[in-house]
Amino acid sequence: MSSQSVREIHEKIRYIHGLYRQLKTLAARYNNAQLRVRVQKKKTAEAEARYAELKAELDKMHAEIREAEGRYGLIDAALQKRKTQLDQAKNNKEYTSLKDQIADDQRRNDALADEILAQAEKAEEFAPRVAEAESQIEPARKAQAAVEKELRDLVPELRESSEHIQSELRQKIKEVDVEFAPPLREALRAFDGDQALAPVEGEYFCGGCRMEIPMQYIVALCEGKPYTCGSCGRFIYLPKDFTINNEDEDD
Repeated sequence: MSSQSVREIHEKIRYIHGLYRQLKTLAARYNNAQLRVRVQKKKTAEAEARYAELKAELDKMHAEIREAEGRYGLIDAALQKRKTQLDQAKNNKEYTSLKDQIADDQRRNDALADEILAQAEKAEEFAPRVAEAESQIEPARKAQAAVEKELRDLVPELRESSEHIQSELRQKIKEVDVEFAPPLREALRAFDGDQALAPVEGEYFCGGCRMEIPMQYIVALCEGKPYTCGSCGRFIYLPKDFTINNEDEDD
């Protein structure tokens, strides 16, 4: 018979399992905080990329307007030169030719002026979209900075809590009955933290893999003998409200 009562043994195992669950909760808090940072970084990057895309499109519009204005200026300069030449025409043929060229240049410039006006109106209508996209960047950056600060502030707290729990775990595992210690440590080596242990659930099922536990092993647990699930290898313990008939007399 164990040097500790059945109730004491399983209370300690339950407590150890609870400590591992606390570590899992701490890890989940850290992972969630990291996830929030990653999500917000993505939002910031998307906001910056959206602004850059729209800004580039607006810049292209302005460049096209400047290019069209340049062409307009060249044609207009040629037009003014021909008007001067028209006054100096030496004969009707030259005069007629210059008149035709002036008319052609005027048509080209009129069309180009309409094009420039249409492009300018398009750019003017597009500009608010660029401004709106730019306005989204700073809030996104501030939100990112906030969640990054939350993560930085959380790390020392989680580290301190984790170190405290780890220390307590080492101590509590040392206190486990010598007969239970080897299979418990084996399960802890095979599984990650809280997954190494499982209570008896329902009508004698493993709380980890849900496979049925043969009655002889339930009896053995009640008699203070360790049991590792034959299906998944988890270390099995009795829940607090489990009926124990074969406790030590001093329990």
